[in-house]
Amino acid sequence: MKQGNGATGGSKGGSGGFGFLTAGLACLGLSFSAATVQAAPQALALVAPSEPIQLACDGADCGAQFSVFCLQPERHSPKPGTNYTMAPNSRITVSALTDDGREIDLAARDSLRFQSLRGHMAMRISLAPGLKQRLGLEAVFLTLAHHVTLAPEAELGDDNPISADELAMVEAALRPAGNQVVDKDLEGMVAARLTMHLVNALPVFDGDTVATTRKWRNIMATARKSGLSPMASRFAENAYDLCRYFSDRVIKGDMRGCMQGQHDKLIKTLNSKYWKAIRTGS
Repeated sequence: MKQGNGATGGSKGGSGGFGFLTAGLACLGLSFSAATVQAAPQALALVAPSEPIQLACDGADCGAQFSVFCLQPERHSPKPGTNYTMAPNSRITVSALTDDGREIDLAARDSLRFQSLRGHMAMRISLAPGLKQRLGLEAVFLTLAHHVTLAPEAELGDDNPISADELAMVEAALRPAGNQVVDKDLEGMVAARLTMHLVNALPVFDGDTVATTRKWRNIMATARKSGLSPMASRFAENAYDLCRYFSDRVIKGDMRGCMQGQHDKLIKTLNSKYWKAIRTGS
């Protein structure tokens, strides 16, 4: 799998103490070689947002985008629309309000669907088809635990599926390493969370620049109150300013698409840092 060349740098986050991964991967017969065409794609790390995320509903469909990153560089990146499922030890809390005002909890494994959006950078999480109408849901909120891992659903014809032992190694060793390098990064990852926050708040085509600017300023003001670092602020503001120019003068109204691209560049940079850490054990 090719590593992305992100546009940011200088991100902080510990990457030490991963030498044990080399032996663990070798025990499973895994190597960083090119994946075959029919092989299952890589397991992905789902990054927990800093606060619960409300799924946006359009009629019967409710969903939102979430940041992910690649945990297995030896496997290929998923195609858009690839179905994923939660690994055994992963947890997501799903709470909902019904049309008649009741608060209910839903089982994440039964109520949610996971589909890759843009390679190993973004995942769409949505409600299972028909669930909104059947339960009379008014609003749905997701709270992600740390260390959430997603595995591709098994498909007929896979000549190299992810085995239970391989997935266990991913959860036990690779996901915690990713947490140290990527999830806990105080610059690039924080900026990526902010860009994704705006992505989920925008329509596909943005015709109201005043409203968008207000949303962004509110997002940044809240982040600064929570201790946003100067470099994270710089990364996020640079992404927004570039996209503001792009959507005003290049492709009118494509603020959401541009911010998705900026989010993905930030994730690629962090993913490259993670891949280097698990390969070298440094």
